[in-house]
Amino acid sequence: MPRTEEQNQQIRDERQEQILQAALKVFARRGMAAAKISDIASEAGLSHGLVYHYFKSKEEMFTTLVKKALQGSALVIQYARQQAGSPLQQLRWMTQMILQNIAGEGAYLFLIMIQAFTSDAVPEEVKQMMDDELAFSAIKATLPLIEAGQQTGEILQDDPEKLAVLYYSLIQGLAISKIQWKDCPMPDADMVLRVLKARPES
Repeated sequence: MPRTEEQNQQIRDERQEQILQAALKVFARRGMAAAKISDIASEAGLSHGLVYHYFKSKEEMFTTLVKKALQGSALVIQYARQQAGSPLQQLRWMTQMILQNIAGEGAYLFLIMIQAFTSDAVPEEVKQMMDDELAFSAIKATLPLIEAGQQTGEILQDDPEKLAVLYYSLIQGLAISKIQWKDCPMPDADMVLRVLKARPES
């Protein structure tokens, strides 16, 4: 019985995701400049030809991964702001989601984003994205949560932008630690949020 168009599309989507996951690991280990299509094909367990059928170049794969990382980060913040509870509880939910992601393959995405910001070898489209406001949207989108938490007295009374930078620097550091040390003991969301939490009056 022939496959339906819907089944064919599902197979295409799954194959594309398989290639992107392989590319993610190769880019994280070798860097954008040194990575080869043959490395990615080998990591995915696929032929050169099949990889080229889905992506015309490693640059296209890298750009797709950066877009996915930016969209994913925007979505998790959006969902956090829709959660019930106080601003600190919403931040806790968001932090739990991010830590779960880091515990899986998500840690590699943080390394890809560091390359996107710092490497001269990345595609022009990626450089343009990094120059846009989009690249800093995670910090900017988190500011209303931090400011709301300051109004309720849950979050430190300090420069909200600096607190957001501190928070994301900690998250990024955890992702790098997870890549360097597979069995790295990861803090939970409450431990991470101690850097933002207001101290009780003594």
